[in-house]
Amino acid sequence: MAYAAAENVISILVHKRDGHLFLAAGRDAVVAGLMRELQAVMPTGSSDALALACNRFLDQLAPSVTSRPWVEAVDPIGGSVSMRQGRRR
Repeated sequence: MAYAAAENVISILVHKRDGHLFLAAGRDAVVAGLMRELQAVMPTGSSDALALACNRFLDQLAPSVTSRPWVEAVDPIGGSVSMRQGRRR
């Protein structure tokens, strides 16, 4: 599930206008970082905990970006991800 969620986050970032900020470290490094954060909170059935883990890593990649894609939810079973653009709530 962690790999699927990480790949889904990357896929969305690739299509965002500021996605390059997050992928500058390289796709494999970003996938590995997302997976590390996700695995730190697993196992969990909490979509919120998984989303927070993803956002924690994205914050490390682009800490000064206030308006960016934010992970809102992660399906704890299949790894599907929903994101939104803008300021974090």
